[in-house]
Amino acid sequence: MMKKQLLNMMERKELVELYSDPNDLRKFDVVRILKVSDAFLVAANMASNGMYDGYRLLYVDNIHQMNIQTKYIKKIKKLYQAKKQSHLDFVDENDDLLLSFLDFAHKHNFMVSVDLLNVPGEVQGFIKHLEADIFVISMVDDMGELDGEAFIRFGAIHGMSCDGQDVSDLMRIYSGIGK
Repeated sequence: MMKKQLLNMMERKELVELYSDPNDLRKFDVVRILKVSDAFLVAANMASNGMYDGYRLLYVDNIHQMNIQTKYIKKIKKLYQAKKQSHLDFVDENDDLLLSFLDFAHKHNFMVSVDLLNVPGEVQGFIKHLEADIFVISMVDDMGELDGEAFIRFGAIHGMSCDGQDVSDLMRIYSGIGK
């Protein structure tokens, strides 16, 4: 397990390349690791152009490779700093990192994209509320309109992103409709 290395990178506040996609072993995200638990990690994502790309909750067991100090990471870091990008502080207010991530997304009204059982972006929308072992999400369809609610069991979650580029256009459409 990579937990020791992940914790080390978190403490050093170093950018890393994380590989976690079982369907594409070459695909990775450039992130700064913010928190690590036995099951999950929370990371601040940076896009390939050095721009802010939201936050990511990843199932630790899905991470199959981590690279550090690459030329690509150095490029992303320079772009991120040159473009004066920043992320909000992630405050871990629960013993459970999954609950902390859900609270964070809900508190900031971030749109989320949920990966269920290793299927990326299966459900997208806004966290409505949390219950004992599930959370309720107000789903948003591809047209940016509310499209019902989903009740999602915590155990089915293998990853989640919020406020990232994958949902930013959808958020723009949704915000435009609400006006």
